[in-house]
Amino acid sequence: MKAFAEYLPGIEAAILKAPGADHPLAAPMAYALEGGKRLRPGLLLLSAEACGGRWEQFLPAAAAVECIHAYSLVHDDLPAMDDDDLRRGRPTVHKAFGEATAILVGDGLLTLAFTLLARSMPEVAAERALRAIAEIAAGAGVGPGMVGGQALDLDGAKDAEGSVRVARAKTGALLGAAAAAGAELAGAKAPAVEALRTYGRSLGVAFQIRDDLLDVVGSEAELGKRLHKDADKERPNIVRFLGVEGARSVYEGHAQIARAALSRAASAGVDTQRLITLLEELAERTH
Repeated sequence: MKAFAEYLPGIEAAILKAPGADHPLAAPMAYALEGGKRLRPGLLLLSAEACGGRWEQFLPAAAAVECIHAYSLVHDDLPAMDDDDLRRGRPTVHKAFGEATAILVGDGLLTLAFTLLARSMPEVAAERALRAIAEIAAGAGVGPGMVGGQALDLDGAKDAEGSVRVARAKTGALLGAAAAAGAELAGAKAPAVEALRTYGRSLGVAFQIRDDLLDVVGSEAELGKRLHKDADKERPNIVRFLGVEGARSVYEGHAQIARAALSRAASAGVDTQRLITLLEELAERTH
């Protein structure tokens, strides 16, 4: 089974093809897709291979998930949302290309994602393909999905439990969908799909808590964005509610849920070695 980093050249090649034809939106869409950890597409491929699939077959689906993630960042950075001017160490899309173009870039990336998904399934049984597309649509959608999580975030969490609820939807839902979709595409049985969905969701909550911690104790140079932006804007996050050590304790709780889900996945025949390693690497990330 491949190490996560070994998927990256294939993911990058698939993403570079994604914006498509020469069009006024092609350059800003490509700009929005540049950089990033590629966690979501990598998780889809890891999950597919862990369930016995041929990961190269699913690169277009992986690119589709990254398009959805990129669109969410473009819209999240807009003045009406988080109002950020820096992303991955560069001006955000609305700063580089204008607000109207940024809105259209997000719309274009989301639509492109489902074009890629629909066109990338010729070797996959129709029933499996439809289940994978439904997983991704639900993970990206209103409830309980990424868009619904963004709405909760705009309302503002009132306590640590509310902060976790936001993270579960805004970050965890799409990661859970990526893991479950990879399993579906590889032909995994329902218990494996469910276990990997839970793993991805819990990984997402842990990832977001780690993000909140890095906003307080991280390095701006490594993160490529401003530190303390939640505190500066008086926006609640789990570190503000519980402090650094309290947030770390909640992080470990969700990491343990992810480990338990992987144990169930292993019992269902999934090769979980690299998925365990990915969870361990998350605890050490600095950007």
